[in-house]
Amino acid sequence: MGRTGKRTPAENSGVWLTIISPITQWAALKADQLAHKRELLRLQQEETLTEIATRVRARIKANRSEKPVPIKFLVPFLEKASLEEPDSELVNLWAALLVSAAEDYDPHFIHFTNIISQMSGRQAQIFIDVIATDAANELDLSLEALWSGFLHNFLQGFLSQNFKSRSPKPNTLEAMWQFLEEALNNVGTEIVHVELEDLNEGKIEIGTIPGSNYLDERETDFAILDAIGLIRYVDTGYFNLSARWRMKVVFYYVTRLGRDFAKACGITK
Repeated sequence: MGRTGKRTPAENSGVWLTIISPITQWAALKADQLAHKRELLRLQQEETLTEIATRVRARIKANRSEKPVPIKFLVPFLEKASLEEPDSELVNLWAALLVSAAEDYDPHFIHFTNIISQMSGRQAQIFIDVIATDAANELDLSLEALWSGFLHNFLQGFLSQNFKSRSPKPNTLEAMWQFLEEALNNVGTEIVHVELEDLNEGKIEIGTIPGSNYLDERETDFAILDAIGLIRYVDTGYFNLSARWRMKVVFYYVTRLGRDFAKACGITK
């Protein structure tokens, strides 16, 4: 140990492998055999792997599956995760994914390592903010309602149904924005903007809803999350809610891939 009580880089070397080997196919290997495995890997920052391994050991359940994490997942996981800085916001996602792999491995997790490796810490936080819940069931219920709406021109059917059930009907722009705030405040979505037209009065207003985390300066971050498949961009185009109200909504929603990724990486439980 160094004078600060923290491990030096030399002391960190290989510590992570000792911690995680019980959940891998390397569990029965001796120290020199483990060292050989480590030498075969293309690792960058072993201090990061030690941080991940420490978090994994703290979270792993006693009743985990006895089936070890397969090498096909483990090797790319370790090599990609070692590229992170030890204090990166992404370390928590890496650790949670390894816990999931140890407890109930799914071949999809191989692809999830690629997804994390393509994200920045800010993009990970944006994705967490879009989900807006740590309850997997709540996310599923919200998204299933929206996905069923997508079969009828995306959000149009969802909003139309909500508008029809509204009593009394909104009769001012202010009342319509209140309606939209309530109807569009769903976990798993992020509203970019709404265009609302009062056909009776000939007035158009463009805005968003309170609580939206979308900012123009984050446009590229949202586009990257879209490109790697965790969220999708939707422009509903103009549609009529009634004879008086015409509108369109631009938003992002969490995909099924995003939902499964969130569960595997501990964002939802």
